[in-house]
Amino acid sequence: MRIIAFLLIAFCLLCSACGEVSIPEPTENYMANSDGNPLLMDYNIPLTSINNPDMLFSTYSQQLLMIYYFGPFCPYSKRNYGGIQRIAKEYEHRGLASIAVSVGNVSENDILTFIEEQEGGIPFFRDSESEFGRKYGDGYVPRLYLVSPAGKIILHKNTEDGNLGNIKSDIKKFLLK
Repeated sequence: MRIIAFLLIAFCLLCSACGEVSIPEPTENYMANSDGNPLLMDYNIPLTSINNPDMLFSTYSQQLLMIYYFGPFCPYSKRNYGGIQRIAKEYEHRGLASIAVSVGNVSENDILTFIEEQEGGIPFFRDSESEFGRKYGDGYVPRLYLVSPAGKIILHKNTEDGNLGNIKSDIKKFLLK
């Protein structure tokens, strides 16, 4: 038994020295297009600003951006917004910009009601032409998108409190780069 263990250790050391065995690099879970290349955020999507009429979506290009994609009537969107807002406040001073984007089939008043009920403190936009949803959505809300300064997107499908640690971990990875 000792001989087998010794041979396995020797084999691993030999392979390691030859470069055949390596520790894998951590990889990002970027959204990809049909070619397998990272999908990039399109800042020309016509989003309508709700609580700051002069704000443009393109303002956030080349920044680390957290986008909370939500439905104002969705109970999950309502329940999870508080945790997302806490993350936004926690990392804002370190360079994280945060916005919320509502699905397009709701009125501005519906979004304003959501903001009031949830005491929304980040900029809100409406996907009035449903273009954001067509490009990046999967038919469900809420969703959270982390967008690198280069425009690459990581999608978090689970925005429950139990998953906030994973979201924070991804934010920290970006901030350390």
